[in-house]
Amino acid sequence: MFSEVHLSMKKKQPLISIVIPLYKVAPQFYEAVYKCLELNYSNYEIIIGIDKGINLPLRHPKVIFMKTRQSRTGPGEKRDLAISKAKGEYIAFLDDDSYPDRNWLKKALLHLQKQKVEVVCGPGLTPPANGFSQKLTGAILASYFGSGPFYFRFIKATPRYVDDYPAYNLIASKRVLRKVGGYGTKFYGGEDTALCLKIINLGYKIFYHPDITVYHHRRAFPQGYFKQVGNVGLHRGYFVKIYPKTSLRFVYFLPTLITLFGVILIIYSIFDFGIALLIISSLGLVYYFSVFIESIRKNQLHITLLLPPAIFISHIVYGYYFFKGLLMIKNLKR
Repeated sequence: MFSEVHLSMKKKQPLISIVIPLYKVAPQFYEAVYKCLELNYSNYEIIIGIDKGINLPLRHPKVIFMKTRQSRTGPGEKRDLAISKAKGEYIAFLDDDSYPDRNWLKKALLHLQKQKVEVVCGPGLTPPANGFSQKLTGAILASYFGSGPFYFRFIKATPRYVDDYPAYNLIASKRVLRKVGGYGTKFYGGEDTALCLKIINLGYKIFYHPDITVYHHRRAFPQGYFKQVGNVGLHRGYFVKIYPKTSLRFVYFLPTLITLFGVILIIYSIFDFGIALLIISSLGLVYYFSVFIESIRKNQLHITLLLPPAIFISHIVYGYYFFKGLLMIKNLKR
């Protein structure tokens, strides 16, 4: 009797293609694959997009490798190759440094059916095993002062509809993905913005739910994270011109405006150091304690103490590259 019920449930599970574009062979990549193999869902395949010339000692009946024709391609190109070959009714995207909760696909399918939508997404949480510098980066991302209104991408927040979401945790019907032409871009950073915009432009909705959970390894602070946030800022600034529907928003300009305000204060201090110092110290104290109060409820004390300056510096890095992308004339391909 149990086996009959089990088989009946299995038949009701649609085939889901998990797509992982490989950028760099690292322990996090193997962790992503092995965690997928432990999912509390039986009917799935794992498609790994790899560049020409890459060979991996990974063999499993559920794992399929798709090789590009070039030796260096972006994640959008690898995902498009996987979409063209995927057999699943739905396609679930991960990054090569993110891994799913055991119930990831079950929860995704539940909300796809419950909300009657074609695309769902969920948070990318900081893995518990991450080190101090990575957890500091995670605290920046999970803070409203660090990520603004988009901090829900990095915590378990309230359900909502979104119009732009990273592909480290995005699940969509194959029908819609093929209808919009997949990613169709060589952008390395922001390729998910291009995809989501095509999806919403055709009238489809993207639903975020906190139960659709993955864990996303953070870049180490400061070098790794600043490189990442600089790339994000550069693409967002460039996207203001080509994707204004989702990128021409005041919140994306704020880090640049804050940076410019700081430069103005420094210049002003040459003429009136006392007033400039008073303004800087007053604003600095208000800012520091605002971040401190928000953080102390969620993070350890040593993270909380470092978080305000870490967020401030990250905004300067982002703001600089955003401005650079905004002024960029040549095409930004990667």
